Amino acid sequence: EERRRYVPGSWDVTAGATIGSWLDDAYAHRGLSKVEASRRWGTVGPNVLDLKKPTPVGSIIQEFSKPFYLYQNFMVWTWAPFWYYYMAIVNTVVRLTGGFVVAFFQYGSDLDLYRLMVMEGTADVVREGEVVTVDQTDVVPGDIVRLRPGAANFDMCIVQSKRVLVDESALTGEVHPIAKIPLDPADSHRTYHPKTHKSSTISAGTTILECSEGQNIEDADLAIVTQTGSFTAKGELLCDVLSYERHKFKFDTEVQLILFILCVEAAVLLSVVFSVLKDHWCYSWFYAMFVVGTVLPPLLPTVFVVSVGISCKRLQRKRITCTDSRGILVAGKVRKAFFDKTGTLTKQGINFVSALEGEELNNLTASKNNAESSYVCQNEIDIELQIGLSVCHTLSLSADGELVGAAVDRMGFSAVPNSQLLDENTVSFDGEKIEYLKKFEFDHHTMTQSVIIRHDNNVTVYVKGAPEAIGKLCIPSSLPSHFEAKARQSARDGIYQLAMATATFNVNKSMNEVTREDIENELSFAGFINFQNAMKEDTPAVIQSLREGNVSSAMITGDNVLTGIYIAKQAGLIEPKKSVIIANHIRNDTIEWVNASDDSPAESPSPSTLEYFCHDRALAMTGEVWNYLLKYDPKSALEYAKHTHVFGRTTPNDKVSIVSTFVEIGEITLMCGDGGNDCGALKAAHVGIALSDAEASVVAPFTSLDKTISSVTEVLKEGRCALASALAAYKYMIMYGQVESINQVVNAYLSITFTEWCWVFMDGIWTITMAFSLPLAEAAKKLSSKRPTASLLGPHTLMSACGIFATNFLFLVIALLALWGQDWFQCRKWDSEDVSDVTTIGDNYETSVIFIVTGYQYISSAAAYNFGYTFRANWFRNYVFIFFFVLWTVFHFTATLTATKFSCIWRLNCDNENAVRFVTSTEPEAIYNNFNTTVMPMSFRVVLLVLMIVNLIAICSWDYFVVNMALPKVGLKMGMAEDSQHVKSGEGTLEAELN
Repeated sequence: EERRRYVPGSWDVTAGATIGSWLDDAYAHRGLSKVEASRRWGTVGPNVLDLKKPTPVGSIIQEFSKPFYLYQNFMVWTWAPFWYYYMAIVNTVVRLTGGFVVAFFQYGSDLDLYRLMVMEGTADVVREGEVVTVDQTDVVPGDIVRLRPGAANFDMCIVQSKRVLVDESALTGEVHPIAKIPLDPADSHRTYHPKTHKSSTISAGTTILECSEGQNIEDADLAIVTQTGSFTAKGELLCDVLSYERHKFKFDTEVQLILFILCVEAAVLLSVVFSVLKDHWCYSWFYAMFVVGTVLPPLLPTVFVVSVGISCKRLQRKRITCTDSRGILVAGKVRKAFFDKTGTLTKQGINFVSALEGEELNNLTASKNNAESSYVCQNEIDIELQIGLSVCHTLSLSADGELVGAAVDRMGFSAVPNSQLLDENTVSFDGEKIEYLKKFEFDHHTMTQSVIIRHDNNVTVYVKGAPEAIGKLCIPSSLPSHFEAKARQSARDGIYQLAMATATFNVNKSMNEVTREDIENELSFAGFINFQNAMKEDTPAVIQSLREGNVSSAMITGDNVLTGIYIAKQAGLIEPKKSVIIANHIRNDTIEWVNASDDSPAESPSPSTLEYFCHDRALAMTGEVWNYLLKYDPKSALEYAKHTHVFGRTTPNDKVSIVSTFVEIGEITLMCGDGGNDCGALKAAHVGIALSDAEASVVAPFTSLDKTISSVTEVLKEGRCALASALAAYKYMIMYGQVESINQVVNAYLSITFTEWCWVFMDGIWTITMAFSLPLAEAAKKLSSKRPTASLLGPHTLMSACGIFATNFLFLVIALLALWGQDWFQCRKWDSEDVSDVTTIGDNYETSVIFIVTGYQYISSAAAYNFGYTFRANWFRNYVFIFFFVLWTVFHFTATLTATKFSCIWRLNCDNENAVRFVTSTEPEAIYNNFNTTVMPMSFRVVLLVLMIVNLIAICSWDYFVVNMALPKVGLKMGMAEDSQHVKSGEGTLEAELN
């Protein structure tokens, strides 16, 4: 019923068709008719991904079309027709600066996605028995195409080929080229499926590196198009990217409440201004709008985007690409990290150790100090194993003669010095040619791969795979004594072990009809093949850094769980002193728990007592047990998973299942792998990091081009830094609005106002430079044991913002009281007609004191928020910010202490000899008060200087010592934690307020 649904633009090429019908030369060599191709094109449409190429102008228009800019445009309108036209200019500059910055970062992100998804070029299509070249947009499902090197723009399945090599790194992150083979005629009765027939599938988004150059249809490499447009693998990934919803932070919902609160505050202050400003209603209205404009700062929406963009650029300099910059903020909250083993925790390559007959293993004793040397046999490799290593693989030759294929196949083949791969169908062994009759690639479900060969007129089957899988396929009498125990001991010693088995081919079928099931049975055991993965040098340090950063880690591997435990202990995932208990098998609907050290039965841990049980023990689990628990006891599965350090013998689907389970319960997860089998899990996690050299890969939001696991800590450090910086800049913008709106209300009450350059610096220069330099702080050198808050209304944020605001307001009151207490101070009087003439009400002592004290609060508040605590580098390492802080401090203190032309820029400490308005006029203008001066006594100027310095010290001390140091300790003692688990791990709601 599901398949009968009509989906616009889709065409099911498998409907009513079998693999046999595709392989029939009558179809494969003739293709579609022009009429049929046209009919299908009319149904599915052009083969395009309808993603418009972004342009700088388009990004700018899109940004300035957002609702917040409507409000900003209105505010500019209130300034422009009034005498404050210069403030309209300043606010326009602020608004345009913020909008252009956001548009710039968004344009870069959109352009990267477009380059990744654009499909251009032509294709060679078989139509009515002839090869014609058409634009790739005219290709339809069911078309037979002749393969040629270059980008694949549609999903295909190979029906005829000699040698096809594909680079899948941009789609899956797989670092090595992949050899593709035609569909097996033995599957003629079956229906094609892209997962079942993965070895024959070429997905859109991959690159064909090599293929036959035959011009005739009979000699060319041919493939049938299975999907086009948005239904391709590339199109589905694009849909995932475009429909991706970043994990919801608390600030996503709280920001709406914040805006509501600010709107209420703006309405209250508007009414206050109308009540205290005794002047014409028109002037009162515009003045009130000025207050509203500062309560809701125009730069408010940009701070998060700017912080993320800065961290994204820093990651790029470290050769970590980011296709979705929104994931950086999520990385700042990661709690659980998952790692693949081979190529991630260990080096990509694998070392061949030995190939041993079963009985040879009896004479070997594993050394705890050097497991590899204990499995090395001094004798020559058995001849049957040599042949097996030479032929049982899926290797192919590139155009330059290099071996292409899985690392384990390459290393095993290279271990036989007298073997040589001649072509796709022939191997030379000891001077004799061995002919391939049929190959079956590795299957993740059976955990085997097999070949049928002809050697010395004998047809023989060789099967290679996991020891437990091979053991089930072998004749019991051919297995060495204690077969399973030996295999498990090898895994326990960190040996990656495969088993080899052989049999004489005696199936009464043609080769085209032979299936895997026909030959993978009744085998004779041949021996063990031993490999070992070398640990990456930086792996233990990365795992230790994550532990110190309060991020729990686990391994998910397709290898034997015992091998995984060995690597986990070396890497530091499992503490050396802890014993390990494995959930190994399901017997009679009961989980079989064994000790990893000797396979002896172990106590079955209860899900309710795991916290105590795992105090000195660690859990490991096989994919079989995980699937059983998830199906029959999902609650227990979750409890066990939280304490499991190694998941072994997992399929790619198992990896997705494990990661998705943690995502569903609200854990912020990270997955790191080298692509290929990890592709699904990388996309399932909140933060996926692919170790690949593909510069643009949609397999994960982050790609480490250097393929180093240290990229994990770099992403987490930048994530925490970006989140902390964004919150710091956000608090600063709120603080700027609060300080200035209070200033404006006080000015309205006193019937005074600031002069031109005061407004320019407060609304423009100081705000822009401090707000945009705050996020420039580098990330901390190591991960803190706490995570930054993601809440705008949490205790940490509120205590910081409210404490600094209250302190600033207190110093404003102290400064005004100090002024009014001076014996030389006289309050200037004027009639109401003068109030609307802003050029006449700015020259007074009240304005000077308010600007001096609160003006410096624009600078000092930013300094308080510049403290990175443990998420950003030391405050003095934000060099751009420190430069502006020192520059504006020198400006401000100089204008406060001196009575010169410089101070007269702000009409501070100014008399008629130096009074020049540099904004509206270059001609001297008299000081408009009864004293013809705003110069204050030096003693009082020193008092104001001391107040500014003490104000700076007070708010910095509050944010650093009280908010960032004392408050978390108080919160933990009071039990203010997200849940019991996070309390025990040392993190409460004060640092991690993310649902």
